[in-house]
Amino acid sequence: MELWDVYDKHGCKTGKTKQRGSLLISGEFHLAMEIWIVNEEKQLLIQRRAQSKKILPDIWGMTTGCIVAGEDSVSGCIREVQEEIGISLTADDIIFLQRIFRTNTIWDVYVAHKNADLAQLVLQQEEVSEVKWITFDELREMLKDGQF
Repeated sequence: MELWDVYDKHGCKTGKTKQRGSLLISGEFHLAMEIWIVNEEKQLLIQRRAQSKKILPDIWGMTTGCIVAGEDSVSGCIREVQEEIGISLTADDIIFLQRIFRTNTIWDVYVAHKNADLAQLVLQQEEVSEVKWITFDELREMLKDGQF
């Protein structure tokens, strides 16, 4: 059972927790993260979501995840990247970009400059089916084609 901290419209913890999947009422939010991993060739590391995922199956995206109760978004970011694609990051590797409120989710978006050999990555099969490096031009095309 995964628990989420409940946040208010200002991004402050309310002191309440809810089980993942529980209904959040108006004005309640949970915290999530997204990280853009960029290598020295200025390519983005993207991942294809597993076909078994309920939301956006088999779609390419960045590494994302929900933050569990008691965790901040930096710690959650480090955990999610390690769990999903097997890359070790530290807090010093991660740069905060922005906070986005969308429906009942607060998204903390980060970037990290990191090189990684795709052949060495360990993918969490229930979350990720494939990873690849792409250019920003390739990202634009994938967005146009609805692949991302």
